[in-house]
Amino acid sequence: MLGTLRDNFAGTVNKWYDRTAVIYNDRAYTYGELNASVNRLANYLVSVGVKKGDVVGLLLYNCLEFAVGFLACQKLGAISSCLNYRLSAGSITHAVLQERQKALIFNREFNSAVQEVMPPAKGCKFLYVGEPGCLGASSFDDVAGYPAAEPPGVDIKETDICNVIHTTGTTGRPKGAAFTNGTQIITGIQYSLGMGLDRGHTGMSLAPVVVGAATNFFVAFAVIGGRQVMVGEYSAQKALELISRHRVTEVFAVPTQMYQLVEARTQMGAIDIPSLRLIQSGGSPLPRELLHNVRNVLGCEIINTYGTTESCTAITFCHTGYDPEDKWESIGKPHYFQEVRVVKIKADGESDPDDVIDSPGEGQLINRGPQSIQEYFCASEEKLRARGGWHYTRDLVRLDSEGYIYPVDRMDNVIISGGENIYPQELEFFLGKHPLVADVAVYGIPDPKWGQVVKARIVRRSPDLAAEDIEKYCLESSSLARYKRPRVVEFVEAIPRNALGKVDRTVLK
Repeated sequence: MLGTLRDNFAGTVNKWYDRTAVIYNDRAYTYGELNASVNRLANYLVSVGVKKGDVVGLLLYNCLEFAVGFLACQKLGAISSCLNYRLSAGSITHAVLQERQKALIFNREFNSAVQEVMPPAKGCKFLYVGEPGCLGASSFDDVAGYPAAEPPGVDIKETDICNVIHTTGTTGRPKGAAFTNGTQIITGIQYSLGMGLDRGHTGMSLAPVVVGAATNFFVAFAVIGGRQVMVGEYSAQKALELISRHRVTEVFAVPTQMYQLVEARTQMGAIDIPSLRLIQSGGSPLPRELLHNVRNVLGCEIINTYGTTESCTAITFCHTGYDPEDKWESIGKPHYFQEVRVVKIKADGESDPDDVIDSPGEGQLINRGPQSIQEYFCASEEKLRARGGWHYTRDLVRLDSEGYIYPVDRMDNVIISGGENIYPQELEFFLGKHPLVADVAVYGIPDPKWGQVVKARIVRRSPDLAAEDIEKYCLESSSLARYKRPRVVEFVEAIPRNALGKVDRTVLK
């Protein structure tokens, strides 16, 4: 019914051949020109043995070659594997080998990581983008010599796997979630409905487009027939200049980038960005102060989404233009095509999907919808916690009396101190509101008396901030229980975060 990404793209090319599809390095490519580049790469991949069902890795910045590579895979019925370039070389090698990738397209900046991948990845064809090259790899420029005609036809079904997105790996080795043509298309439709898109809109992802929600942002504009600006290597000032120059209407940005955009816009002053109407974000709760700053300084609304890679989607969303201000720090209500419940947590972790909590209350968020995967790609032994189609997120949330959902933390991150449960994300959100705290991460450390105590690593805005100030801030609050306050405070230069802005707790600990 929904068809395939290949056929969807072909329809867009036929209807709007001369409309701009992608802008990169200030050059605009029409849908016709993009299609020709996609066909050349597809024909190249055929020449090196890539066929339907084979996997092609994309280790790329937000560049033109990502769009070409992603769509070329769809032409062949091959599977694009979006590789997060912020992962270690070991994690990238694991994905390439596990998925038996037949080709890997990468930016030259990742030469060192690819050199580690090459020896064990025998039979994989490597294609570098940019200069200088990588020993043992071919240049993407060579693709220009291949025909722009359509590649050989192949039977592709809506249920065929078309793309793999890897989990962000904050607690262990990233896993690949496999999505079909149908799940990717319906996610594109969901994002388009949530953001109010049509083909006259221009999007730009500031988060790496190879990562979950940003990949889906890319797919949304491809499905709707809009145009996209590829930012390349991100900086806040560069992003604002591109928004102004190309009249970008929607941006995908993680919370850290939103802070940076506000700061850069304040410093740049004169730059004009009236086209910007919406920023979509995700990955963590958004403080109301940040939301007000974005609206006042950047002049746009914000959608904060919550989702999981396993659901290929935003599960819930909160829109500052439509939801009440006193709900802005929530993750909103269920998104389009999503069924959501908050269920009681049992001691053994096996929550019953019908054991729904009373509202208001706290419990585990579960969801089901047409985008959810059934198992991880090439790792069928790693089963999802699913019952009756329900995906168990293992996220603890608070449901208020009006149905708005507030994140508390990952169930796996709980700190048990003196028999009391303390959730790091809840405390991080509280500490992050201190005017002199720029960033913060919280975790438990062993203690002979209490079992664990809370440690906070803090990036401060001023050297005047001391541990005693944090203690006072916590004790004077009427919203934080005394036992939850950090007993150890360490001031650091940076907090380890993944591509979507979430605290990388494996690195942290």
